[in-house]
Parts: sequence; C-alpha cells; structure tokens
Amino acid sequence: MLENAGQKGSKDFWRFGFQQHMGLLFTVLVLATGLTLAFAGYRMVSKTIISANNQLVRHVAETVTNWTIYGVRRPIQVFINALAQGSMIESRSLEMRLNYLSRVGTVLSAYPLIDSLVYGYDNGDFLRIRRLTANSVLLYPEAPPGSVWAVHSLEVGKDGGRTTEHLFFDNDFRLLLRVPITNNYDVHNDYDVHTRPWYREAMKTNGLTITEPYWSFAGQIVVTLAMKNRAGDAVVGVSMNLSELSNLLAHDLPSERSHLALFRSDGTLVAAASGMVIHEKSGTARARRLEDLPPVLRLGMQAYQAGWRGDGINISDGERDWILSVKESGVDEKRNAVTLLAIPKDEVLADAVDFLHHTVLIMLGILILSVPLVWVVARRVSTPLRTLAEKIQQIQQFRFEKQAKSIDSRVEEIHVLTEGVDYMWNNIQQFLAITQTISAERNFDTLLEHVLNKTLAITGADGGLLTLLGENGSRLKDGYVCWMKGREIKCTPANHAELEAQLPVGEAILRNTIVQTVIERADQYGETTFLAPGFADNDVERIDVVCIPLHDRMGENLGVLALFKAIRTGACGFQAQQVSFIEAVASTAAIALENQSLIEGQRELRDALIRILAGAIDAKSPDTGGHCQRVPVIFQMLLQAACNANEGPLKDFTLDEDGWEEAKLAGWLHDCGKITTPEYVMDKATKLETLYDRIHEIRTRFEVLKRDAEISCLRAILDGADEGCEQRKLDEALCALDDDFAFVASCNAGSESMDDAAVERLAAIGKRTWLRTLDKRLGISHGERARMDRTPTPELPTLEPLLMDCPEHIIERGEKDLIPPDKNRGFKIKTPSALYNRGELYNLSIRRGTLTEEERYKINDHITQTILMLDQLPLPRHLRNVPEIVGSHHETMDGKGYPRSIKREEMSWSARMMAVSDIFEALTASDRPYKSSKTLSEALKIMDGFKARNHIDPDVYELFLQAGVPQQYAAQYLRPEQNDL
Repeated sequence: MLENAGQKGSKDFWRFGFQQHMGLLFTVLVLATGLTLAFAGYRMVSKTIISANNQLVRHVAETVTNWTIYGVRRPIQVFINALAQGSMIESRSLEMRLNYLSRVGTVLSAYPLIDSLVYGYDNGDFLRIRRLTANSVLLYPEAPPGSVWAVHSLEVGKDGGRTTEHLFFDNDFRLLLRVPITNNYDVHNDYDVHTRPWYREAMKTNGLTITEPYWSFAGQIVVTLAMKNRAGDAVVGVSMNLSELSNLLAHDLPSERSHLALFRSDGTLVAAASGMVIHEKSGTARARRLEDLPPVLRLGMQAYQAGWRGDGINISDGERDWILSVKESGVDEKRNAVTLLAIPKDEVLADAVDFLHHTVLIMLGILILSVPLVWVVARRVSTPLRTLAEKIQQIQQFRFEKQAKSIDSRVEEIHVLTEGVDYMWNNIQQFLAITQTISAERNFDTLLEHVLNKTLAITGADGGLLTLLGENGSRLKDGYVCWMKGREIKCTPANHAELEAQLPVGEAILRNTIVQTVIERADQYGETTFLAPGFADNDVERIDVVCIPLHDRMGENLGVLALFKAIRTGACGFQAQQVSFIEAVASTAAIALENQSLIEGQRELRDALIRILAGAIDAKSPDTGGHCQRVPVIFQMLLQAACNANEGPLKDFTLDEDGWEEAKLAGWLHDCGKITTPEYVMDKATKLETLYDRIHEIRTRFEVLKRDAEISCLRAILDGADEGCEQRKLDEALCALDDDFAFVASCNAGSESMDDAAVERLAAIGKRTWLRTLDKRLGISHGERARMDRTPTPELPTLEPLLMDCPEHIIERGEKDLIPPDKNRGFKIKTPSALYNRGELYNLSIRRGTLTEEERYKINDHITQTILMLDQLPLPRHLRNVPEIVGSHHETMDGKGYPRSIKREEMSWSARMMAVSDIFEALTASDRPYKSSKTLSEALKIMDGFKARNHIDPDVYELFLQAGVPQQYAAQYLRPEQNDL
C-alpha cells in the first residue's frame, strides 16, 4: 500500500491540504486548548503533590489526635471534675450512690472508650460502674439475661467488716439482680482500693492524673484518669479502654496498608490500629509493645526521639517508602502524646486521578464552546477522523479481531494517514500472529518450518528458505524451502550442500549483512534449482531475493532467512519498507530460534548430567550395576501401557509431553541418593564385612588359641606329664576350636536365620579369652584412637574376649548425620542412636541377613537423601512432581513402607508404577554378586506375594502383567534362560 500512497490518480486531483482547510480556525482552538490543559495540568499536579504529602497526612493525624484519649481529655476532665465535686462522691452509702447511677450512666454511654467508672474512699469503700461487654461479662457469670450495667460495691463498716455486692441493671437502669459476695477468695471480694495505682497517684496530686496502661479485671488494657474530691478523702476515676481506642484508630486509617499508632513520649505504646493484644503460641495474651509493631512505626518513634516533628517526613523501612507524620500533643506538664501515621508513598499519589477528571471536564468545556465555530467544517472531516481514531484505539489495545471500516477522505493528509494506519494494522496483526505462533512452538524440529511458513504468510513473498549454521559457525545445516501454491504453502527439506552452492546465501553469511539480488530466468540458478517453482508461470521474468542473517542477542549469526518474490510484467520487487518489516520479522524469528536452541541445549545438558549421575551410582557398586539405567526402561513401558489402557482404573490415565519428560527424569533420578550410601554398607556380603571382612581377625585369634594349646601341651610333656594323655587333650582342644570357628564362620555368612540357641552358643564362644601382648593403639587412625580413648589403656599383657564388642566399635551419630527438623518432609524412619556399631558379637548375632539396624537405616536412608537432593533442585513447574514419584517407590500400599509410611491413596499412579518397576528390576537383575538372578516366573511369583500382602498396587501390577511388560523387557534386557514364560 505505502508504495502507492504518494501517487495521485485522476480521481485525486480535487484533494487539497488539511492545513489549508482547517489551518486558521483549528490553530487558534488547538493553541487555546493546549495552553488551557497545560495550565490546568500544572495546577492539578502541584495540588495533588502538595495534598498527598501534607494535607492528607495532617488531616488524618489531627483527626486521630482528636479521637484519642488525650484529645478527649478536656471533656472527660470536665466530667471527672464534675464527679469529684458532685454529690455522688460525697455519698457514704451504696443506696445514696445508686441514686446518681442513671446520670453518670448516660455520660458513660456517650463514650465507648470508657471501660468503667470507679470510686475509692479513704475508709476502703469502693464502687465500680461498668457497661457489660463480651469480655467483661465473663467476670460476672451470675449476671441475668438483659443485663447492661454491672455495679461492683465494696463497703467497709466501722468494725472493719467488708460487704461486697454485685448489682445488675438493664439499659434503663432498672435493678435486675443484687448478689452479695461472701466467698473470701473471690477476686472481687479481695479488692483493696488503697493498692490501686489510680487511687495512690490521685491522692498524691491536686488535679487530674493518668496511669500507665495496665490489664483490667475485664481482661482489657486500660489507662485510668483520676481526681480526688475537695475534701481529699475520696477519688473518682475513669478507666479508658485502649482496645476500643485501637479500633477507632483502625477506622481512621487513610488506606488499607497505612499504619497508625499512639505513643507516650517515652516510647510506651498506648494504642495501635492493629490491636493492643497479642496471643502467644502458648495460649497466653499480652499487651502489644513497640517491638511488635511494623518496622516503619519503630523507625518513626526513633525519629521522634531524635527530634523530628511535623508532616511529610520521607522514610524507608528497607522494603518500601513511606510518608510519616509525627504529631505531638501535650497531656500534662511531664508527658506528651505522640501520634505516628505512616502512609505508603505510592498510595499518596492516588489524588492524581483528580487531575484526569478535571482535564476531561476542561476538554469537554472547550469542545462545547468550539462546536458552534467548527460545526460546518467538523461535519466534513469528523467521520474519517472518528474511524481513524477507532483503529488507533484498537491498535493501542491490541484488539485485531475486528477491523474498523476503511473510509476515503477528501483531505490529503487524512487520506495518507488512513492508508498508513491500515498498513500498520495489517503488519502489526501479522507480526503478532507470527510471534505468537513461533513463541508457542516447543518442538525445535518443527519450529523452522513454522517460522518460514508464517513469514511467507505475513510478508506476501512467493517463497523462501530458512537454514541455520552448524556448530562450527560456518557450515550450513539442512533447512526448508517453501513456495506458495494458490492459498497453500508447501515446504520441502533442503540439502545443506545445495543451500551453500546456490543464491547469495553464502554472501549474506560471509558479509553478515542483508543481501538483495535478482535472479533472471536465464541465470544459471534459474529453473535448475529450487527456484524452479517460482518460474513455473511464463509471465514471471525474474525473482527478487532478499537474504537476511539471523542474529542472536550477542550479534552472532544463527543462520539465514531468504525470501523470494516472483516479478511479473509491470510489477516491482521488494520495497525498502517491506525489507525493513522482513528484517523485524527475522529478528523475532531469530530470538525464538535462539531461545528454543538454548532450551534444547539446557535440556540435553540436564539429561546428560542425570545420566552421568545414574551411571556413576551404578558404577559405584557391583550390587546395583545397571539398576539406575534399567528401571527407567521398565517404568517407561509401564507408563505407556497405562496410557494405552482402554478399561480398568487406569483408563483415564494420560501423559502429555511435560508428563513424559517428568517421568523420564524421575526414572533416572529414582536412586540418586545412593551416591551418599557407603560402598562397604551397600556391598556388605557378610556380617563382619566393612572395608574388609573381619572374620580374618577372628580366625587369627583362633589360630593363636590353637598355638597356645600346642605350647601348653609341649610344656606339660617337658614337665614330665604323660605324653599320650596330653596329646589327646591337645587333639580335643584343637578339634573344639576348629568346630567353634566353623560355627562362627557360618554365622558370619548370614545365609540362614539365627535362632536363640545359636545366639547363646555364639555368646559362649565369645567369652573365651586370648592373650594380647601388643598395644592396639599403635598405628591406627585419629578417629579410631579417639574412640579408644573413651576407656583407660589396660596394662599389657592382657586377656581379651575371643569375640569383642568394644567401645571403639561404636561410631556416634553427629549433627551432620541427622536430618534437620526444617528439612523433614514427614519422614517416619526410626533413627538409631549410633551411626555404626561394628561390634563383632553384635554383628555376628544378627538374626537375619548381614545388616545391622544402623546399616539397614543407612541403606534405607538413600531414599530420604534422594528426596532432599531433589528438593534443592530448582525444578520448573511441570517437573515439580518428580520428588513425589521418586520419593515414594519404597512405600507400600498398607502404609508400612518408608520413608513417610504413606498409604496407597496418598501416592500418585506414577509413584506406584515406579515401585513395581524398581522391584521387578531388582528381582531379575543378573549383576548382583550377593544373589542369583530370578527367572520371570520366579520374579512374578514373588511379586504375586507382594500383591497379596498389599505391598504393591494391585491395579498397577495387573496392568503390568496384562500389557506383557515382563516379556517385553525380558526380550531386550534379560538372558534367554531367564525368560521362562
């Protein structure tokens, strides 16, 4: 469109300039509108900033101060003055005092901050008037229904006797119930007015006193304003509920995220909008303190104590900026009240909305005034301008679903602008379409074809090719060539050798810049190459070719995008603006290609590292050789069978591309925690084996005993004993030692279970002693020496048991060998107290197998380590189920597995399949030195038992059998003699 925008045909001769048409009138109006809006904008912005930083803060702070206890001090002081000088305080009996109850109750009702009104007399009399609330009513369980006022009276007689009563009144001060208090242990009966701070302070002072905040009997935090009467023998006080004050502060917050609090000048918190009470985890409640408040209020109190006063103080708590108001008001000669108001700075600018409203109103006023002057001309130009505005608005909102109708205008500039907007509309719409398409494509193999396909669609080219550079940065990879055939785009692969030999592709790569050229029909690259489809029509004279290098973010070449345009008689090739647009599209395509290439590279690197880790685990121990590589194969077969199931519990089981990637990683990583398991524990074939088999030490001790028996025999003969008798004794002793050693050696093999008789015989053999003459602390490691130093060094020579459980055999479990509480993921494996116990008798007495409790824990610990290792990986969202799949393959359906002892319902299908895969591979593996491999029938018979004992999931196991996974796996990975099904 744009190449023809400046050309005028025969129908365009009457169009004339918009400047001449509207010049003078709109110049004056626009100038006046601009000046007016600029002046109004300047005034409104200034007003907004000043209002946000000063007026709002000052207004709220002053309002809060007026509502606080110190702000209402004067009317309450008048009230207290009246009470201190009135008749009620002079009354010396309860009946007389009750005559004034309705008068003072009316005043108390007007002030929700007042918790109670109290009277104290020098003779010990006490009177409290309180309006019952949800909290205070708990102190009066005897209060009848409808009680609104509670009066607590304590009268002291001349003989010192105390009369305590509770009186309950309704809202109209009609007496409902009068209850005498006779329990000497009742908290109300033990009340002593002379010990109360408000009474003591008032008796010391002439005038109004204010106590520090304290807990009232009603469980509220209060302060009491008190004053003594003229005679100085009685005190009247008003207790103010600071919790109610906090509620009032909360109502006065200018915004939800603002903070407001009232302090004394010494830093004591009086009230806070967030409440005055904190409930601890232990269940107890305490008053909120300064350190409990948000950081900005603590900083504000520090600012006050440093001398800051006023409004509009800018302060930061490290997370956000605040505007702080510090307002001080006098309470008495010694104390001040401090109001702290903190408003987020970003909320202050909300007044800027007023600027928009005023601007709109001003604009409407100007337009209304201008309508009579420009009506005639506006009728001629408003329609195309309105249509143009709709298009621009839709472009601004990225709404391209419905294009506004194009319209022709007699004004030259509007006509050109309309064509430009239409062209921009189409290009943006097409550009967004290709961006969305290539950004959403995750398969790198099909991304190249999509990029080229969409590029042709939005640029209007007749064909194109796309190819990338190889790893060496010079040689081209295979690419794609596409041509438009009617309304369809057909793409075919292109050989890299052909791409390098044809067209200016190589030149674009070499020069690293855009190359544009024309290929004539008669050129050597004409009909003999993949340009031939472009010359299929006889009226095509030449093909315009544009080759654009694809650059990554670092400016390096990724490849080349080439576009072809068939030029017919009277037509032209790519225009400059079209080439610019193609270059922009190529940049977007390059970013998408680079992103996908990086993602693919990272995925390949991740998979390679995981395979290396799995291979290292398999290579670490001959007991698990190939296990980490074969389990994923069985797992993938079982998952595919589940996806193919058309009936049964797994008929709805499906996996998308992300699910298969998750399953692949889970299979490779399912035993990654084994890297932390020591080899000598994993490979322990006998009970005494550590880094070596310690049966050899015991054999040596037996040899020593046999030599000792021979020496004893020879010495007896030399001393004159009967040689034949001594020889028979020697033969019997040697035979017994040989038999005992054979028994110990059979226990060490661990092939059969140990019964009680065997354990007792082993213990009896172990009690035999042999003589050691050499210091066993010589030539040992520092760790073993430290363990030996737990016991005193015996004098040599010394007798030692034939089978020993020594203190140095106990290797203690340190902090690093425990799972930190903050990393516990619900593990329920019992942790032995010792890390290892290498006691000879302790190990030989193992009832079944070769592993001690400590070693079995270490073996089982590989799954907890697997979970902890995977938790540290920043797995993307679609792989976050990997730890659950991997960490549950040693769980059982009845909740007796490990490490979490979860049941079937708490495990995903994939985790249950992983468990079946892991067991089947372990049974059929032929590279385990401590056991022979099972045939399929033997393995499945064992797994049938697991199913019967609710060890594995029955539905997964049935699918495992029905899908023929055992036979499928055996055909590829097992020896022929194992496949006996």
